[in-house]
Parts: sequence; structure tokens; C-alpha cells
Amino acid sequence: MELCQKVLQVMKRVLGGESAESKSLLLLGEPGSGKTQAVDWCLQKLKEENNSIITLRARGDMYSSNIECLRHLAQQIAGQLMTSPQNGSFEGSMEWFRCILKESFNRESAVVIILDRFEHFCNMARQTLLYNLFNLAQDLSVRLCIVGVSEKFDVTCQLEKRILSRFSMEYLFAFLPRDAKDVTRILECKLQLPENADSLDVSFVQDFNQRITEALQARLPQWAEDIELGRKPTWFMWQCLPVVGFLRSSLVAPGLPKKRRELGEDAQRRRLFLRGLAECEHLVLLTLFRQRTAKWPRSLSTVLHELLRLVECNGKVLKGHTEESLSSAFYRLISYKLVNFIPVSSSDVSSRYRPCESQVDEEYRQWVEDMEKTESAMLQNPLKNMPEEVQQWVRTI
Repeated sequence: MELCQKVLQVMKRVLGGESAESKSLLLLGEPGSGKTQAVDWCLQKLKEENNSIITLRARGDMYSSNIECLRHLAQQIAGQLMTSPQNGSFEGSMEWFRCILKESFNRESAVVIILDRFEHFCNMARQTLLYNLFNLAQDLSVRLCIVGVSEKFDVTCQLEKRILSRFSMEYLFAFLPRDAKDVTRILECKLQLPENADSLDVSFVQDFNQRITEALQARLPQWAEDIELGRKPTWFMWQCLPVVGFLRSSLVAPGLPKKRRELGEDAQRRRLFLRGLAECEHLVLLTLFRQRTAKWPRSLSTVLHELLRLVECNGKVLKGHTEESLSSAFYRLISYKLVNFIPVSSSDVSSRYRPCESQVDEEYRQWVEDMEKTESAMLQNPLKNMPEEVQQWVRTI
């Protein structure tokens, strides 16, 4: 966020007309250090304050000529252009581009040109494109800020003297995260919901963001060596996807409370996790709870036998549940440590018939009892969100 704030500060100063000399910014950094993310974040903030800001993007290694790059920039302004340069010369194309800018924007407009892979623009003949773009930023009535992005820290050594002598630039540097604090801040920025999200309840946003922070803190010890190796933020980001699975693994595993945790806090987290389970997972846990007093040991086989009978009787409502989907749900609950296999003397017993036990029978007992009450004392009972046929089946437990 420090880098983002610095980039935003420079952009505002240029677009606000406070910087008379420097109209360009060069952002340098290692691959994966967050340069593009910082620029995108700043553009979003600028557009929140001023909807008239226009962004033009060009990537240096995508063009075979200066004219091709100019045509791409112009198309971003005017869409499908009906006109083209009168001649094939660069001077004619540049004048054509200048006219398009003047005709497309009023004096209140502001333009940001992002030049990604900036080092490739430096390799173009005589750097004519760069020279003319910087000249536009100085002369054009439209407020224009040019942002160059490059992985080469020595890219300024490739600039010609006529550019360095006439145009001043501001330089900012981005680096890979150096410690756990940096990694956490980057991931929170990407994963957490915006606090001003109008379509979401404020309490939900705060709760979700808090759970993201707790999940990241729980995962940091496992990432210690990776942080030391200097992995890119994108690597850590992939470890957090999908977000639902990331939150589940952080809140539940291991299933039994740690000695250092308060029992009440752990139970509350487990309840939050249970409310987020899928319907098929609730069905498996409900069946295990239903069979807790049976004379035979509970197993995947007994669960499937009862659930498939339920599906057969309520085919229209539960038609999406098959033996494969319910078996997958069972093994997911094993991985969440909500269901455990009971040790047996013989190793030849198939997992389908291996005795098991549920770790959350008490939670489901309270929810089932709450279903029978006319006035519920619980604010959130996930069983009440199940289909009516399933709720009737639950009441028979």
C-alpha cells in the first residue's frame, strides 16, 4: 500500500496540474513485485474521484512499428476508427493521433498512458515514439500523465540524451515481499472485500475480512521457508484459492481444539464453518448423527444406504445427489477432520465399510432440537435452509 500511495500521489500531482516539469512516472521492479497491481489500484481510485479520466495502455513487445502502437492507442480513444493516417510516415501518424486527442476530450478531461515493458519502447528506432509522447504531455491542453513500467532497473541508461535532457521523470521502485508482514498486507489487499461495498451487508464484510486475516495468520508458519526464498506474491495468492477451501482448512484443521485456544472460541469458529457446508455434506453429517445410536457401526456404506433411499423417495428435490457426489462429500468431511475413521485390527477393510464417527454430533443435536421448537432460540440454523422434504426427514430423527 505504501507503493500504491506513492504512485497515486504522483498521478494526482501531474493530473492536477501541480507538477509543471515532470509529467511522467517510471515504475521499476522485479517480476511479480506488484507494479501492475499498484497502477491498477491507483487508476481505480482516480476514476472514483473523476469518471472522465481515460486510460490508454500499450505493451512494448507487442508492436512491430511506431505507427502500429499509435493506431492501438488511438483505437482505445475512438473505438473502431473510420479514419486512418493520410500517409505512412511517423510524422503524419503522430499529427493524426494529436488531432484525435484534441477532438475526443474536452479541457476537463485527464488521460493516463500506461507503457508496459518500457524497455522495448527504448529499443525502437531513435526512440521517436517516446520523444513525441513526452512532448505531447508537455504541450497538449489535455492533462496527460505517462506511466512507464519495467522490470529492468537500468532502463534509464537506454534513454537517449535528448529525452533525458528535456523531460524530467519521477522514479519509484517495487520489490518482492521481504517478510511475513509484507505478504499478509498484499494478500489482504487482494482477498478482502471493500468496506464500501453497497451490495453487501456491513457486518458480513467485516466478518469476512476478519476471517481472511485470521486464515492468513494461521498459514504464515507454513510459508516461512517460501517467504525466505523470495517467492512472488502470485505464488502465495494461488495457495489461497479457492477462498472457500482456504478458509475451511484454516478454521477447522486440525479438528480438535488446540491447547493454546480457548474452547469457546474454537467451537464458535467450527460452527461458522459448519454453516458454510454444502447440502450434500450436511446430509452426510445428519445421517451419521441419525445412526449414532444404531446397533451396527457407522460407515460410508451405512450412510449411502440411508441417503440413497431418501433420494429415491424425493427424487425431484434431491435428484442432484448421487452415490458419487455423496461419497465425495464424505471424504471431504474426512479431510476437514469433521469425520474420523475408527482404527480397526485388520488393514484389509475397505474404506467404504470402515467404521467412522462424527466429531460434530453435539452441534447437530442442538440444531435438530431447535428444528422442533416453535420459537427458535438460534439466530442461524443451517438445517432450516434445507429443502422442506429434508426438514421433515430431520424431524423424524
